[in-house]
Amino acid sequence: MNRIILASHSKLASGMAETIRFFGGGEVEVLEQELRDTGFDARAEALLSRYANENCIVFTDLYGGSVNQCFFRLLAKYHFHLITGMNLAVILECMFTTQTIDEAFIHQAMEGAHQQFAYMNDVLKQALCDEDEDD
Repeated sequence: MNRIILASHSKLASGMAETIRFFGGGEVEVLEQELRDTGFDARAEALLSRYANENCIVFTDLYGGSVNQCFFRLLAKYHFHLITGMNLAVILECMFTTQTIDEAFIHQAMEGAHQQFAYMNDVLKQALCDEDEDD
């Protein structure tokens, strides 16, 4: 079974979890670090310990941020997948799969998300240029 964990600073993880529910996704575990939060590391480890026998996929918000650093340190002790740069498209793909998520699945989902990342002003310019060429 895949266990999705969203971990962030402040309320980003809760907001992502709410958006996942909007799209019909199931429940996810949410762990958020608040300002002056001194117990975050212990809560993160307790969460990973609780789900040690499951296939955990942890999404964190910022590469190099304290939340990601905490989980990065825990990679040496627990087996789980850690993805930073929390991305709704990748999380939804993980939520809706029926297969066991592995490294190959994660790489494929991340590649798909890269293709969705676009500066829409350029997309509009290209569409207008294409229209001019067709005329």
